[in-house]
Amino acid sequence: MVDTGLSQLIPVLFSPFLSFFYSPSDFGNLAIFMAISILAAMISSGLYEFGIVLPKEDRDAQNLLGVIIFLSLIFFAFATIGSIIAVQIFNYESFYYLVPASILFSVALNVVSYWYNRFRKYKLLNVVRVLQAVVIVGSSFLFSNFGSFGLVYGYVAGGLFVFTIFAGILFKNFDGISWTGIKEQMQIHKKFPIMMLPSSLINTFSSYGPVFFIKRFYNSYTLGSFSMTNRVLTAPSSVISTAVGQIFFKDISEAHHNGDLASIRKQFYNSTLVLGIISICCFVPLFFYGKEIMMFVFGPKWSDAGEYMEIIAIGSVIKFVVSPLSIILVVLGKINKLARWQTLYFITTSIIFIIGSFYSIKTLLWLYTAHEIVLYIIYYLIIIKIVKNE
Repeated sequence: MVDTGLSQLIPVLFSPFLSFFYSPSDFGNLAIFMAISILAAMISSGLYEFGIVLPKEDRDAQNLLGVIIFLSLIFFAFATIGSIIAVQIFNYESFYYLVPASILFSVALNVVSYWYNRFRKYKLLNVVRVLQAVVIVGSSFLFSNFGSFGLVYGYVAGGLFVFTIFAGILFKNFDGISWTGIKEQMQIHKKFPIMMLPSSLINTFSSYGPVFFIKRFYNSYTLGSFSMTNRVLTAPSSVISTAVGQIFFKDISEAHHNGDLASIRKQFYNSTLVLGIISICCFVPLFFYGKEIMMFVFGPKWSDAGEYMEIIAIGSVIKFVVSPLSIILVVLGKINKLARWQTLYFITTSIIFIIGSFYSIKTLLWLYTAHEIVLYIIYYLIIIKIVKNE
């Protein structure tokens, strides 16, 4: 868990140094590039990587690798054509040429993660993630002399590093892959692209939606300031929140297995209290001094990011508390409630950004923050109702 947290923190820890070499617009280009790569990778693989841990026989898992390679190469071909059209005809920036490769690298990272999980190589997986983060940061410094797209090149370099590991896994298991096996596994696990992919896309787009809306209705400078704010707020709090959430998950899973509902309720309210105290201590100071902190750490050109931080920090207070607690819905078998809330969140987020795009970015962020507070309060009330009625 320490290594996983370290891989998330490395880019944040080095962001103040990278900010001396790159402008907010450069970080905006990175944000849109990452968002496209991550969302498209889900479509590219059909989420078949989720099935890697399921088969009893290794040969079936090997053929799932074949399924993913087959689908990803087809998607890669279409993405390559799309990127050429985007740059040559619609005059998009040249870094969009790298989108197809980045999509393939993102798929590779997901496959490596599930493959190592299948064989319980958790430490090795964490080492890979940390090394990827180091390669991304190191390459970003190295490519700072190659123009404003250095951050994008650094991100792609990190993906290439993971892809070499994926290629090694594929090479070792290639003999077990057959066309008959590929077709068989594609049919057996068709629930992933048919049933799981749509809801996963909705959930992921809810997270990355702001990136697309801000890029479309504002500019790369504004997007870069927003993405830096999001990066600084999300990564450290995610590490803390995930750590508490994993302990909470372990405790309530054991209590649920033993049929101890009283213990589940106690753990829920105690975790709410702990997360609430941490959240207030972390985010309330940012509401008052976010701009001063950002300018001190990153420099005066990031003053806008500091103003955005002061707005978004309020919504982060409730989000920090509720997100790790939502795992209780999975433990209690109430996934349908989770899916309904995610759908509501996606719809309302889209509406907020469509309406807010007619106003200034600060007005939009205030609307977005109010939306986050309301939706996560509703989410928490749903969880409380389920916990009380169990």
